[in-house]
Amino acid sequence: MFNETEIPDFTSLNPAQFTACTHKDGPAVVYAGAGSGKTKVICSRIAWLITHEHIPSGAILAVTFTNKAAKEMKERVEQYIGTKRSKNVIVSTFHSFCAKFLRIYAEEAGYNSSFSIYDDDDQKSLLKDILKKLNISDKLLSVNTVKSKIDKIKNQGNTPEEYLIELKNNIEISTREQRYQLRSFGEQYDPELIQKIYAMYQHALKQQNAMDFNDLLLVMFKTLENKPHVLESLQNRFRYFLIDEFQDTNPIQFKLIHLLSSKNKNLFIVGDDDQSIYSWRGAEPTFILNFHNLYTNAKVFKLEENYRSSKNIIQAATDIIKNNRTRADKTLFTNNDSGSKIKIKSCDDPYIESKFIANEIYSGVQTNGKFSDFCILYRTNAQSRSIEDELRRRMMPYIIYGSVRFYERAEIKILLAYIKLIINPTDDAALQKVINTPRRGFGDKALLKLKELSYTRDENLLKTITEIVYGGIENEVSRSIAAVKDFVMCYQKWRSNLEYHNKPSITISELISDINFEEYLRNSYPEDFDERWLNIIELKNAIIEFENLNYEDEFEQEQKSFTGMEKLSRFLEQAMLTVEPTVVNVQQGTANAITLMTIHSAKGLEFPKVFIAGLEEGILPHQNSIDSPEAVEEERRLMYVAVTRAKNKLILTNCKRNRYKDFLPAQESRFISEISFELLDWVDSPKKSVPREFGKIISKPTFIDKPRIFKGDDLLNNENNNCNQDNIQNTVWKKGQKVSHKVFGEGVIREIEKSTSGYRLRIKFDKNSVGEKTLIHTYVTPI
Repeated sequence: MFNETEIPDFTSLNPAQFTACTHKDGPAVVYAGAGSGKTKVICSRIAWLITHEHIPSGAILAVTFTNKAAKEMKERVEQYIGTKRSKNVIVSTFHSFCAKFLRIYAEEAGYNSSFSIYDDDDQKSLLKDILKKLNISDKLLSVNTVKSKIDKIKNQGNTPEEYLIELKNNIEISTREQRYQLRSFGEQYDPELIQKIYAMYQHALKQQNAMDFNDLLLVMFKTLENKPHVLESLQNRFRYFLIDEFQDTNPIQFKLIHLLSSKNKNLFIVGDDDQSIYSWRGAEPTFILNFHNLYTNAKVFKLEENYRSSKNIIQAATDIIKNNRTRADKTLFTNNDSGSKIKIKSCDDPYIESKFIANEIYSGVQTNGKFSDFCILYRTNAQSRSIEDELRRRMMPYIIYGSVRFYERAEIKILLAYIKLIINPTDDAALQKVINTPRRGFGDKALLKLKELSYTRDENLLKTITEIVYGGIENEVSRSIAAVKDFVMCYQKWRSNLEYHNKPSITISELISDINFEEYLRNSYPEDFDERWLNIIELKNAIIEFENLNYEDEFEQEQKSFTGMEKLSRFLEQAMLTVEPTVVNVQQGTANAITLMTIHSAKGLEFPKVFIAGLEEGILPHQNSIDSPEAVEEERRLMYVAVTRAKNKLILTNCKRNRYKDFLPAQESRFISEISFELLDWVDSPKKSVPREFGKIISKPTFIDKPRIFKGDDLLNNENNNCNQDNIQNTVWKKGQKVSHKVFGEGVIREIEKSTSGYRLRIKFDKNSVGEKTLIHTYVTPI
């Protein structure tokens, strides 16, 4: 058993890790390369502060980006120093931290503490109503477009009023000509209209005592900014801040943590700019790259030793990422063995690619391997289809990581909507989801009339329904309201009973019984009723577990005296903020299975053997990124993340025919050519005929023009590059020979390898910006 007074052992840390974790006061940035033990450093630092610097555990706040990471970090700290000494340390996600403190400071924030948290569907439903009120068709301006724009504005930290000021500061928008000028400045719609919709949206949220996910951060920040006593209270409580995955922070997250830490300035951030792959969520790697400029006295630490991968894999990752210009100066290394070379297979199409991957896995399993050793990574979910088909055909077990989350399953979301409404009677989005589910004869037309009446009376939907039920309003909606009278009566019973017995689990059981939910699921989903009903049982179990938790940390120690409504509210908050993907076992009954996932989903994970499929221009890098240098750099970071998931074996595959453009010729990803020649093991493709759809037979060509290089636009697709091929074919190539390329200029041959298509030449070009490239001999001319 752990001795609570024992000093933890820090000797397992390497010198760089130890130096970082024992830093005491002032700002610090830790550049932590892939597999370098960043979580170990963060947890060791927390342990060090408590045991050596005697900092009260309740004065430490550690923030990360997923609930899973927060849970693992908390558990590891407990392993280091015991539960008693670590119990008051707050380890949380940004959203969970803000949600919990906004409950405490709800009045200062302008909300009731029972506020709802709206998910994407709730947001879209509310925005759809607003666009309808403004007579804006979906063709003119879609709900998704508006939501995306509002999310971006909030991620920047701007309220509707601040956004309008920002627009006017950028360009005066009072005239039509200037509005056009602003649209050409980067907007595809009238920004004044977006601002108006944003303002209406926020007003509607406030009326319904609700926040969306981005509001949790924005409202928290504005509350701290505008209520000095709230800021002072939190600054006095928290003296040491540790932020994990700092490369993934967006502007509002940075503003929030900067404000919170501004008094004590003990801000310790850890991250890797080379793994910043979430710009589409608003993440900006510039925050970690410029940290030492904002905090001029910041200490800079580098964790460069990788403990995960072989030397060859680390070298390949380094070869790729060093082509990015915007990055911190660091070099990953490892003391692990060199391992095998990186295997590359160029296939004719996704069908052959999938067969090759399945064959490789089968061979590995036959030689004392396990299916669970293998992971197949891809850029987009759509790429998994052909791979899944082949694995199913061979009855090879696999799981898909990143499928539908438990709390996003249809049957669960219905019950969560009921729970939302029980907690927050003003939640119109929740009421609209449950008013006719299960069916009560209250259709869309009746709901529309109810919404119109509610809007004219400036009150929430439930209040309007209740007044009609009890005869307070005479209206044409009244006839339809009779159909939901039982619903109103049950709703009032659920709330009053919850206040009486303080047991959310009892209330949920009553709810499920009162609405005949089991019968509804049985009739609605006859094919998979059993699975869905098991999900309902699991939800009830989750609520029971939540009721029985032993709340020990300072953050939640009042939980035992909470009312049933408050307990249910906190359970709902936990459910809404759970964002980890579910692992779906497609071949049920075995944990020994191949893992399939997107590269984005793989961040933070590792596997003995990794395939990266679909390495073609337009896939990785993605077609939407090719014209932007900044976007290509993020795609390169994505490739770097993929490569560094592998421990001892890495296999890269691509297709010669474009899987999304009628199987036209495809170009190999530029990232392959960035890997050092000596690290690669090319696999030739045999000539064969493979059946295609509609019974056609396509003759598969032999291994030709491999590897190809692509840089920028279609540099190598120019027919002039293949001129004089007859003369070039007869050339005797030698190391040290000077050659010329139409785009890359002059260079010297470093390595020569014979292939079925001629010669592959490793060339060191004179231009520093080009460096070394591997090209087929037909693309260069001897000098």
